Amino acid sequence: MIGLKVGVLLNATTQLARGEDLDYVSAAQVADQAEFVQDALRQLGFQYRTFVLKDDVQNLVSTLMSYKPHVVINLCEGAFGDSHLEMNVPCLLELLRIPYTGSPPLALGMCQNKGLTKDVLRSNRIPTPRYRILNSFEEWKGEIAYPLFVKPLKEDASLGITSESFVRSDVELKSRVEFLIGRYDQPAIVEEYVDGRELNVSIFGSERPEALPISEIKFEFEGDKPKIVDYSAKWIKESEEYKRTTPVCPADLDHLVRDRVEKTALMAYKVLCCRDYARVDIRLKDDVPYVLEVNPNPDISPEGGFARSLAKAGIPFREFVQKIITFALGREEKHRSG
Repeated sequence: MIGLKVGVLLNATTQLARGEDLDYVSAAQVADQAEFVQDALRQLGFQYRTFVLKDDVQNLVSTLMSYKPHVVINLCEGAFGDSHLEMNVPCLLELLRIPYTGSPPLALGMCQNKGLTKDVLRSNRIPTPRYRILNSFEEWKGEIAYPLFVKPLKEDASLGITSESFVRSDVELKSRVEFLIGRYDQPAIVEEYVDGRELNVSIFGSERPEALPISEIKFEFEGDKPKIVDYSAKWIKESEEYKRTTPVCPADLDHLVRDRVEKTALMAYKVLCCRDYARVDIRLKDDVPYVLEVNPNPDISPEGGFARSLAKAGIPFREFVQKIITFALGREEKHRSG
């Protein structure tokens, strides 16, 4: 890889298109990921340049074409403050014929739409909680028993998820559904609450992906506080929710159950067309792994779950960066020769 020129592409931290003020915190984490990647590239001795997608796509295109990177590490989680545009970024790179790391547009689009994700999982006989998509509370027919879990249909990074997302009655459901539709300008997805162990399965690989050591979130809440990983538990370090949700990696699982969880996560990764790396969130109940969400291009910052699983697998972060670059270049070579 002598003379290799790498681009590191991230979206600017800007005013979000919708949501709450605190949602800005998760959006700002992409800068931490970029610094982590840049440090790895320096260790590898690669030439690189960082590109920030702001509000001028033409400027981004011209700077990319001027630098002519051999490959781009795509860290974009949206564009112009809109996470729904995440899938458009690799589309742009494909039109510019620049190889890039991570999942393709199809995977990013499917996985952001939680209802579509569940449709694909169910059609492939992968366990996932029962659900309904509501454009208004009036559409609710009581098909699923309480308690229920409610979140925006098309957001990631736990946006729109708080303790109020766990609902026990029509009154609470109506309040949460109306709030999400009004604040996030999209339908709400209402799903069966699976009372089980919370597992995160990080997947690494392209043509032959493998599961990294499984991480479990231990809930240390008192009383009847719902055991969920909400936005505060994931991003707000000063919060009680963050302090009382402790990741344990590797998770203590019987080898047969672990194999079942890994197999389920890998199936979800493949049927949703993920590539290079992803994280599959699972609830384990009665030894059945229910897939909650699939996260292509997940957070790879030092304190994130993916980096934790990499470390437990004995894979240095710089090796991870080198491999995803190799995956991207290999796809380009295969495309040219095919």
